[in-house]
Amino acid sequence: MSQKILIAGATGYVGGTIIARLLARPDAALQKVHLDLLVRTQDAADKLLATYGDRVTPILWAGLHDTSSIETIASTYDLVITVASGFIAPGAQAIVRGLVAHKESHPRSVPWMLHISGCTNLADRPITGVAEPGRVWTDEKSREVYDWCVAREAESRYPQRTTEIGVLSLADELGIHAVSLNTPVIFGEGEGLFNRQGLIIPTLLRYVLANGYGFKLNDTANFDWVRVADLADAYILLVKIILESEDRGVGTIPSGKEGILFPAVGRVLQTEIFDRCLDVCFDQGVLPREGTPAAKEVRLKTLREVADEATAGMLDLAEQGWAGNKAMTGTVLRKLGWELKHGVEAWERDFVDEFVALKEGRRAVTFESCIGTSKGSSY
Repeated sequence: MSQKILIAGATGYVGGTIIARLLARPDAALQKVHLDLLVRTQDAADKLLATYGDRVTPILWAGLHDTSSIETIASTYDLVITVASGFIAPGAQAIVRGLVAHKESHPRSVPWMLHISGCTNLADRPITGVAEPGRVWTDEKSREVYDWCVAREAESRYPQRTTEIGVLSLADELGIHAVSLNTPVIFGEGEGLFNRQGLIIPTLLRYVLANGYGFKLNDTANFDWVRVADLADAYILLVKIILESEDRGVGTIPSGKEGILFPAVGRVLQTEIFDRCLDVCFDQGVLPREGTPAAKEVRLKTLREVADEATAGMLDLAEQGWAGNKAMTGTVLRKLGWELKHGVEAWERDFVDEFVALKEGRRAVTFESCIGTSKGSSY
């Protein structure tokens, strides 16, 4: 019997990679999967059908702000993957309510929601608040992470964190199983049909190319990282566990307030990312040029400058992203069987790959389009 899975974010970077990799897997349980894909345009629907045939059914939608439609659509599924924007709480919670409606009409079903979020939820506020430079989060203590996020949210709301804790708490309250993959920097070429671009490395490399130098708000800001193919495989692993387990993964995959997982592989300082961007630009001969520093430089900036120049004017995202400590240690997914295929060598090679992609005009995604605040958003 075919298992239907709904994917929100099908035309996005992570969603497209999940689709391509899941449909290529030979596992018996995954071969029976049929993907229903939320898309905004008929052109996107036609392209998905032409590529994947009867393994997919595109469904036109208006996006995560159309909560009534989302709830109605989700009510016909017991497994939903949400890898669209993690910054739109009402849409994500509408999916939870839709799963509740499905459970009410199918009492023996065990509904799951596999959500995406991001590491800036976990950051300290070293400029406007409290600095915690030595802290390292672990997903083996997920409830501590959740409780800290709730406490921080009471002090200062942050849309991505609002969405994550809102999904997990509502799911717990209503009897739905939900897990959030709290992602670090995602890098590497995507494997989907539409957006194949990450965000952080292209953004910082583009900044260096435009200005001739990097920026910093301090010397302690850090990021963990994961290649998009490995992240997609983490979602596919969770799907496989749910489909193959007699208890639908309930006894295996932590969920709800215990369900914040970290698909993190390596860690670097933000200044190290800029160092690699500068290395590539100098090695390729595009820097230095007239009007830019003759030597490699990462320049101290103000929060307002960085927000305006590199973060779509969003001060909270700028501080938590470009100044914050977001160190995370992820072990739960590995214990579940997550097999990593891309390590330090892939991370280092990506800077050259991204330089080539920018040079060829293949990198157009911005912060606004990624988080779903612009009219051009894929989500």
